[in-house]
Amino acid sequence: MCKQPTVKQTAYKKSLIQQVHVSQKYRAYYHEHKDEYRDILERHFGERSSKDLNIAQLVVLVKWLNYALPDMPIIKDRSKEATQRQIALMHALWQSYARDHSDSALRAFVNKITKKTYLHLDRLSKADATKCIVALKNTLKES
Repeated sequence: MCKQPTVKQTAYKKSLIQQVHVSQKYRAYYHEHKDEYRDILERHFGERSSKDLNIAQLVVLVKWLNYALPDMPIIKDRSKEATQRQIALMHALWQSYARDHSDSALRAFVNKITKKTYLHLDRLSKADATKCIVALKNTLKES
């Protein structure tokens, strides 16, 4: 069960996002180079938008953008990654469904469903894993 943020947490997060957009580095460079900014967010936090970051991640980002941190650490929110049970279920369903039981064939199926390329299934998001599981279950029902 996911706890809803309090009013104060929501206001604090909103103020941090505003601080990101008025920060020194963002205004000087990343405002004009959005793709590079999104790549940095994805590499360090696993998200492509500051609105998807949690408060701790936003605090670090603001500090880095205001030159208070020399290097930005990698702080990914692991709660959004697929669980081992989801991955195991995908493999089991894939073994029941597919003629080609290889990992590369499963990754190709995942790519077809999610429109994203994953080199390793343990990097799947929970949402993408759920999409793939539902698609596999529906495919098994049809056959």
